[in-house]
Amino acid sequence: MSNIRCFEKTEAKFVLDKLVPLDSPCSLIIQQLVTQIIGFTPDYAMTISGHSSLVSDVLTLSDSQYITEQVIKAGQTDTWAVTYMLVLFYQAYGKPNLSSSAWRFMSGYLQVIFIITSRNDKHFAKVTRLGVRARMGLKPNNPQAEIFENLINIHAHDCSVQQALKYLRKYETETIKEEESGELASKKLASKLGQIRLAYEVVTDNKVFVSKNRSDSGKKELTKEHSNKIYLDTDDEPLRATRFGIKHQNDNVADAENIADDDSPKLLDNNFKPAKNVAKSSQLQQWELKNNFLHTKRNQFRFPTNHRQLSLLSCQMVFARLWKRFLIVNYKERHTYAVVLLSLLSGRKIQNIIEELQLEKSQRSWLSYENADDSSGYFISNTIDVTLNRRSHLLKHRQSHGSEFKLPLPIHLQAIIENKLFVTSDEVANLLTSIKNQLGLPALTAQHVEAGLFILIKNELNEPLHADMITGVDVKHSSPLYYTGIETNSIRETYKKAVYLLTDYCETESQVLLRDEYKAWSEDSKYKKYIGSDMTLEKSACKQFFNQLADGAESFNGYLKRDPIKKYDRYIEQFNAYSVWLWHIVMIQTGIRPVKHAPGLLSQFDFKQSILWVSDKEERNGLQAAGRLIPLSNFLIKAIQNYIAYIKRFAAIHNVIYPNELFPLKAILYSEQPLIQIYSKNPKGFSGITPSKIRYQLKDFFSHQDNWLRHQLRSMLTNKVSEHLICALYGHEHPDQEVMHPMSSLSINELKILSNVLDQVAGELGLKQIEVSVYG
Repeated sequence: MSNIRCFEKTEAKFVLDKLVPLDSPCSLIIQQLVTQIIGFTPDYAMTISGHSSLVSDVLTLSDSQYITEQVIKAGQTDTWAVTYMLVLFYQAYGKPNLSSSAWRFMSGYLQVIFIITSRNDKHFAKVTRLGVRARMGLKPNNPQAEIFENLINIHAHDCSVQQALKYLRKYETETIKEEESGELASKKLASKLGQIRLAYEVVTDNKVFVSKNRSDSGKKELTKEHSNKIYLDTDDEPLRATRFGIKHQNDNVADAENIADDDSPKLLDNNFKPAKNVAKSSQLQQWELKNNFLHTKRNQFRFPTNHRQLSLLSCQMVFARLWKRFLIVNYKERHTYAVVLLSLLSGRKIQNIIEELQLEKSQRSWLSYENADDSSGYFISNTIDVTLNRRSHLLKHRQSHGSEFKLPLPIHLQAIIENKLFVTSDEVANLLTSIKNQLGLPALTAQHVEAGLFILIKNELNEPLHADMITGVDVKHSSPLYYTGIETNSIRETYKKAVYLLTDYCETESQVLLRDEYKAWSEDSKYKKYIGSDMTLEKSACKQFFNQLADGAESFNGYLKRDPIKKYDRYIEQFNAYSVWLWHIVMIQTGIRPVKHAPGLLSQFDFKQSILWVSDKEERNGLQAAGRLIPLSNFLIKAIQNYIAYIKRFAAIHNVIYPNELFPLKAILYSEQPLIQIYSKNPKGFSGITPSKIRYQLKDFFSHQDNWLRHQLRSMLTNKVSEHLICALYGHEHPDQEVMHPMSSLSINELKILSNVLDQVAGELGLKQIEVSVYG
């Protein structure tokens, strides 16, 4: 009992007035309710002297509903956080009851909030967070509901705040491990638990508030890193533009390549193109210089003539010599070797590695240390930028388990980087010069080493997407990564193959040792199965969605004549259901952006050549002519042809009954109006389908981001077909290298390979051709 705080009535009144402001709705009733609930567990953390814990009906259901309305109406969910939390808890668990484990938990929770408020310091901000955690936990479909189920179970038996904190820490540790391993789909529960745990620690350990001042160094560094980027608002994906003339500092793209992204040299007139018959020689030379520079700026093909690239054999020889010397040199020299080997194994810049190794183990960002029961050690931690899904009801159906994956390091290397290392750039340069002379290489610089792993994965293993992910090159707002949900096992296998290639020239003993380490790691089953875009759903959920859409369209068959009063309404409902189904089929079979009137006009389809021309960026850049070709699957061709046959029959019935609201069949067939139409009552009539009309038709049936099927298809195509074909399908090629651009060398016949793959996607999802009859 010595740890139990006792509040006098005057002190308690001061805290209650701050916790439940007098201007909040029914403040006196809520204050009385707080003191009553706190009295349920007098041995937990605190008591209020002279207060009885007898249960009385101080709050009614009608009062709670009124208070909820007033809090929301006033927009004071933060200021009146405790009031709002209590009335919602009351509505969920009924009247306060001493024997209720839920209310006993709330008693302990309020005592923690009460003590934090009594401190009268900046820790008071935690009260709002605790209120939010409780409100989110009361929502049945919210992942945080399981937090409160566990907290209630903890408080089901009599315990003190110290015992509750002990259980909280254990629960948080287990949650972190499950999220990192992929056993638990990453819902960020650990961070939410951390907020509650920290509040409990403030109460038990009397922690002083420590301000985290990140406004200077952190913000400056972030601004410096992204000062050359402009992010444009778009509906479906991030669009990044580059402000030229600023040197890149913190990316992993080679310096020579960044130079080509800067402004062209200032000439006499950069817009001047002289006529050859009158121009002076100097003017022609300047114009040719500018023209050649702009052409090389477009050249991002990564031809093997690039002077920064080592051949595969040279890269293997460098690694073998470094590893052999690393095992026999003295401890101080090993530090320099460790830096270069880390660059070869991670694809990171040497300067970044030097800075990372100068930090304490707990402060390192991408060199993460994992302490597990069965395996502990250092890993290269890579995080990709992906689309987040904040729809609580869909979180349990997500395919991906976060955006972070880890790659291991050899044990001998881990032993060296355990402690802080201090290596200079000059020491690394001297080491590379020595290795170059020993092997007789024409050139060996830091850039050759930094680009080694990327070039090996991209050129030798033909995995450009994996190369970006593993080496961390340009992963921020990269469109292919932003959309992709990818099997973690495929990345692990690619990295293992890259290490095998890299060690191919090592001595037999070292080679076996290194490969055995990575072989055992690749067979480990404790990892996230998928990482990437949160928009991608599990195949079972996607199958169920399409089956229900198809059943909804076919459900009108045979029922159109049974209700003579609503007979025609059923024709319209059938028409809309069919249009909605086809729109979703087009999205999952083409991957186009869900722009207005997509997929466009009938003339854009070539059923003989199985090709669709789309222009789904026109709303973004105002260029109607900017488009690309997309191959059509046999499934989609048949679905559209069936739809055309249906609308002909539908128009024959509709246009006779309602001559004032004609269905525009001729305009559709002559490509004057969009192919997929929908009927709306406000404004009344037919018009081209749009994402907003799709949302209205689906209503509560299914709520997701408009372009979720674009993410779904991207994830289903990844690792099944060459990456450059997927980029061509999605319009994610390099600038000036799109499929229809003169600079592109992609053959249309090669692009048509995707038709068969898209049919396979339809088979995986169990898509079926629906049969819709307008004759009852």
